[in-house]
Amino acid sequence: MKTIFTKEDKLIAKAEKLIKSNSFKSLEDEEEYRALLDEYKSLLKQVKRIIKMSDKTQTELKAVSEKLNVISHIDALTDLYNRRHFDEVLQKEWHSALRSKDEIALVMIDIDYFKKYNDTYGHIQGDKCLKRVADIIKAYAKRPRDIVARFGGEEFMIILPETKIKGAVRVGKDILTGVENMKIEHSASPLKQQILTVSIGIASISPSKESSIEELLTEVDKALYTAKNSGRNCLRPI
Repeated sequence: MKTIFTKEDKLIAKAEKLIKSNSFKSLEDEEEYRALLDEYKSLLKQVKRIIKMSDKTQTELKAVSEKLNVISHIDALTDLYNRRHFDEVLQKEWHSALRSKDEIALVMIDIDYFKKYNDTYGHIQGDKCLKRVADIIKAYAKRPRDIVARFGGEEFMIILPETKIKGAVRVGKDILTGVENMKIEHSASPLKQQILTVSIGIASISPSKESSIEELLTEVDKALYTAKNSGRNCLRPI
């Protein structure tokens, strides 16, 4: 802000120097000049204060805007990214893979018989369960560009840039085991263990002009459907 008022500050300094030089014709002229200078200094001080307040407000508004932008991309329950953020990142990573000719993998995770879990233990316990599963997924998708999102309900999705199917399967197996090792009781599960489990579908593609994001999403959804039809608590890659 100092640089904005350089000329004004120089003018005040020049005026004060003129007053000290006693070059006025009469005392009345000097007093009138001094009064005008004091008024000018007062007005300038107010302008500086207003600009300072405006700058502070702009900074605060920017911080609030950035915070709201972050919140709009986060799932409130699990603290994972939400579907909106997932869609935006997938678009970016798709185009990045298209340029670099790298592969991109998706891992789709669904909690087995989650409706039965909610009906048996209640929604509060169900929410705790979702958070615990979210934490397990995050623990195994930890590279800087890996994105974990709550895709909807009890479904989660991971974007794994520059990842072939083999690498994605390794991540999926870790998650499968991690959830099983939590040994969360699920007495309503038709599965033998009667603990909380997940089913996982995996798909990987090297994008081309002939392929599309919708194709990759369809493939990973098919893979998850196959895992569910294979008895659940398993993963199936395509």
